[in-house]
Amino acid sequence: MNLRYFAKKHFEAIWCIITSFLVLTFTTRSSFLFPYNNWDDVNSYFTMGKGMMNGLVIYRDLYDQKGPFLYFLYGIGYLLSHNSFLGIFFFEIIAGFLFLFFAFKVIKRHSCTTVAIVFIPLLACAVYSSRSFYWGGAAEEFCLPALSYTLYILDIFMHPQNEKESELISDSKTYFTIGVLTGIVALVKYTMMGFFFSFAVISICIIISKKGLFEVLKKALFFLLGIATPIIPWLIYFGVNGALDDWYRCYIYNNLFFYSNITGNSIGLYDKFYKLAKLQYWLTLDNLEYFIWIIAAFILALFLEKHFAKKIAYIFMYASTFLVIFYGGGTLPYYSIPLTVFTIPGAAYLSELIQKKVYPRHNKEIVWCNAAVLILSISVVFAKYNCLSTDYFLTSKNDHWLTRMATQITGAPDTTLLNVGCLDVGLYTITGIVPTCEYFQTNGIALPTMFDEQQRYIDEGITEYVIAGEMEPNGIYQHYELIDSVSFFDNSYDQVYYLYKKK
Repeated sequence: MNLRYFAKKHFEAIWCIITSFLVLTFTTRSSFLFPYNNWDDVNSYFTMGKGMMNGLVIYRDLYDQKGPFLYFLYGIGYLLSHNSFLGIFFFEIIAGFLFLFFAFKVIKRHSCTTVAIVFIPLLACAVYSSRSFYWGGAAEEFCLPALSYTLYILDIFMHPQNEKESELISDSKTYFTIGVLTGIVALVKYTMMGFFFSFAVISICIIISKKGLFEVLKKALFFLLGIATPIIPWLIYFGVNGALDDWYRCYIYNNLFFYSNITGNSIGLYDKFYKLAKLQYWLTLDNLEYFIWIIAAFILALFLEKHFAKKIAYIFMYASTFLVIFYGGGTLPYYSIPLTVFTIPGAAYLSELIQKKVYPRHNKEIVWCNAAVLILSISVVFAKYNCLSTDYFLTSKNDHWLTRMATQITGAPDTTLLNVGCLDVGLYTITGIVPTCEYFQTNGIALPTMFDEQQRYIDEGITEYVIAGEMEPNGIYQHYELIDSVSFFDNSYDQVYYLYKKK
């Protein structure tokens, strides 16, 4: 195939994947330009995925509270690169590409290709260098393609441009596909279900207005079948391994009743919504890079849309997404990653204005392409210096405490290790050790069983090495001796870790 013809035919995809690669290379710690991705959350996912790929059953043999599809993804990342996040970096690029690709399609629908290529680097920079993005590799990051595709379909529903698009509202395969994506996202982190709930509500309103109530029931059936499809393999997996109850206990019950405060009634409804409004205020100030686009979406929809329902559609979707994510009381920065998908309608409406007011007077394609390259360059530089990892960029592995401690763990990866008092600090990852204890780390869910079991591991000297955070564990010197320690300031906290070896 002629290379020039291929590049021209697939230019949109090529532009999106180049943008994804360049921006993420400088913003995610999974990138080869950073010594480690030392975020404890993603190392926990990596260890769970590694355990799965080494024959352990998640939730039954290893405890953590995220969804099985996330651990499966990280398990494949482990197979691609056993002791680093390069495999995960590859998946981040693919996820970024898909997110930007569907954003490109939405923007193009409201303007044209040349305008869209200018907007894509700006969106990538806004999303992937924000405080919400954090250090890279979050569960929510890998769900952005599903969210952006759903917004793309919704844009077609709301603004059909030809007869074929008008009939898409009647296409059962579309609802099945969205259902499959809903099921996958639910099995990554179900706090994002508010987004798909609002999509379903808007779709129901559109279908009723055009096709009637009976058509809603038909489409709902395909949507529910789609949701069930990605669940079935996990029912088989956990059923065969006798771990269905562990799956429910760890992923559903404990998340609702131990990790989240959604069932708590310690404050009234007014106080709850006051706290949520306050949270929204600080989220906006901390992430102006992308909230500018979201605010633009809400304001411009009021002026550019003719029907009231369309004017408030994205506000309704945003509110539903926000409430389900944050109603339980969690406020960690990366929880808001799903909100970044609402930058897409903001960019679409702005591109529509440019298409009407600016593009007719300056429609030379070469000028817009040159502008896109310049904006991509500026966006990459801005992202590099604006992201939370800028001080960690190109630091040497030899200067990192993880490297020093890993070299002191002899016999890795065949030896045994326990992480106490904190989430997985990364030693499991860089040493290649597969955990042998169910509670291989101190999880964010304060389970009495976890603390009791970890204390038993220490009292009985179950593992050869112990890495402890914050404080020295009770009774640790009965079976272990301290061989290393480190203290430093990172991520707005004073950190301290102790490494012990069995006597």
